[in-house]
Amino acid sequence: MSNTTSKESGLKRSLSFFGNISISVSDISPTTGMFLMVPAVLLTVGTGTFIAYLGAAVIALCVALSMGELGSIYPSAGGLYSIVYRIMGRPIGFLALLNYLIQGVFLPASIAFGAANYVINIFPGWNESTTAFGIMLACTLVTILSIKWNAKLVEVFLFIELAIVGVLAVVGVLHPVQSVGSLFAPVALNAKNGLSPVSWPAIFAAVTVALFSFNGYDGSINFSEETGENTNIGKTVFTSASIGVLAQIIPLFFILLSVPDVKGFLASSTPINYIGEHYMGQGATLFLNAGAAIAMINCVLAVILQFSRVLYAAGRDRAFPDVINKTVTSIHPKFKTPWIATLIIGVFGALICFNSSLIAVVTFTSVTIVCLYAVIALSVIISRVRNRDVHRPFKTPLFPLIPIVAFLGAVAALSQQSVKDLITSAIVFAIGLIYYYLYLRPRSRTHWILGQPEQNQADTRA
Repeated sequence: MSNTTSKESGLKRSLSFFGNISISVSDISPTTGMFLMVPAVLLTVGTGTFIAYLGAAVIALCVALSMGELGSIYPSAGGLYSIVYRIMGRPIGFLALLNYLIQGVFLPASIAFGAANYVINIFPGWNESTTAFGIMLACTLVTILSIKWNAKLVEVFLFIELAIVGVLAVVGVLHPVQSVGSLFAPVALNAKNGLSPVSWPAIFAAVTVALFSFNGYDGSINFSEETGENTNIGKTVFTSASIGVLAQIIPLFFILLSVPDVKGFLASSTPINYIGEHYMGQGATLFLNAGAAIAMINCVLAVILQFSRVLYAAGRDRAFPDVINKTVTSIHPKFKTPWIATLIIGVFGALICFNSSLIAVVTFTSVTIVCLYAVIALSVIISRVRNRDVHRPFKTPLFPLIPIVAFLGAVAALSQQSVKDLITSAIVFAIGLIYYYLYLRPRSRTHWILGQPEQNQADTRA
């Protein structure tokens, strides 16, 4: 592994292949998915959750393969936005950046709130908003430190959270009650607190929520400029996605098979704790709450690390007025990290923690994530057709089937979003285009210009 500095950015290459994967898997955070997203899906489709997660896993892995191919060609701290810029042109590239920044503002705050919920279960006297605020600030200060140090910390936390889901999987393996067939004849609670069969359209709609449980593997690309030069970024993306998927699908499968009372399980506000308490005793609650809190704090760390790189890269590409560009591209002299960009992401998230209702209503971030998935899948197809001679260190297998599945899956998931969220997203993107055409395009010779990717360069469409 090289300790040299990236010529393009000044970011220090001190991150190993496994360090990159550790941060990216922490960004996905399997335990966060199990404790936050799985209960949400159980609430809507009951035991149909496994089918929903299985469908989401197929889409996620197809998207990861598509991202891996493009990330191996264009390894940049800007991640997906820099890929979209180079393949689909400047305006769409800017919308991809805007998409990313929306996620960077709201995702860490919402995860910090999730962590706070589990922390106050351990310390009932603590205030939720203040706890979430404290988690955001603490994680922000930690992420200013060197990426190598952060990777080590994240690896420790990741080991703990994978141990949590591992214990849950073992509990399920040792206590099989339901048949495998029951997972494919799903039931959910009805209005009368009874059990009713779940429709396939409902399960299809739940795939959207399950899909977000696997989100985060794109972080491997954002850390590419800090990863050893000989590392195949495509492999890190797909490896991260595979670990994130398996670490949720396997425990979920065995947990659902171990459910002693389906009605009681689905009626519980904390169904994962329900299983733990039933088979491990009341002491399991503290163990699971502590594990969930650690996992979510780890996720906050990884998300801040990722999106601070996005903001830094955007300033480097001069996406904003010069005073902002200069500010967010400041590199810490000792830690070689984008420390001001990190502070901005963290402070905005911390302030949002004092308004939980704001986090709740900004569900249009779901739309932005799915839109980006669709654009990436389409970008692979365009790249293969238009730039046939470009060297691809990592290639999507079964082309064009994989990106087509990813694209159709993303579009199908997008169709399940609420009209309100679709309209909100359209308004945000419209504002972004106005900014691009009024400010960036007239300054096209000096602003919004990407540096050369480290390995290959394909034509960019204006």
